[in-house]
Amino acid sequence: MSIEINSNRRNIIIGAIVLISMVTITIIFAPGLNPDNTSELYEDIDVNTAYNMINDPETYPNLIILDVRTLSEYEENHINSSILIPHDVLRIQIDELINYKDVEIIVHCRSGSRSKIGVNILISNNFTKVYNMLGGINSWIEADYPTV
Repeated sequence: MSIEINSNRRNIIIGAIVLISMVTITIIFAPGLNPDNTSELYEDIDVNTAYNMINDPETYPNLIILDVRTLSEYEENHINSSILIPHDVLRIQIDELINYKDVEIIVHCRSGSRSKIGVNILISNNFTKVYNMLGGINSWIEADYPTV
């Protein structure tokens, strides 16, 4: 009888391993289920590219610079003409940007983590021309670009 119990346990363990493996493979390889699959819907850009876009009003006449840091960080320094909507309230205040769904939007934060959250929020709300500025305002300042 103990052999039968061990056999049943073994089958349950093998079944659980197979199930976990299948779920893991599905999450990794099924594009619609991968929560980070939005990376195909936006572009990572460096600060030089962002600077060039900001200073090319003919190509980008309605460009939005979205700062997703906190108010105190924004008050310390920010890119001229940037709009502040902290990442933790962006979902709530998304309507403020609704008229810019098809306009280029450069999203940035301090170092690059929160901007990715902001980008994902925009993408999930059907914004179409979203750019994530890598390195954030720290890289912008390191490149000696102006802040106010």
